[in-house]
Amino acid sequence: MNSVKIKLIREGMVTATEVKDRTGRILLASGKTLTSKHLKVLKTWGITEINIMSPKESSSGSGQSDKSISVDPSIVKAMDELFQFADRRHPVVSEFYNLCLNRKVKEDV
Repeated sequence: MNSVKIKLIREGMVTATEVKDRTGRILLASGKTLTSKHLKVLKTWGITEINIMSPKESSSGSGQSDKSISVDPSIVKAMDELFQFADRRHPVVSEFYNLCLNRKVKEDV
């Protein structure tokens, strides 16, 4: 785990710990692969550095992965109805949608 300045962060890097704002609100979960949208959100919230997994840690499978899974279409339809008035292109709303969808899938298993 390395603490890296935000200007050195690149897409594809994986967070080693939760990324929180100044008040302690979680912006990104641990083990999250960073995208350009995540980098924009971090800069917007004034985050100056975050903990990143070293290449050995991220390839060993110790963190969470963003694997694709098969989801029942009825669950997706129900989530789409709940989020119909939200802008799912927004990084925070998109992340919240994914968290809700994952939770619903785990409940139904």
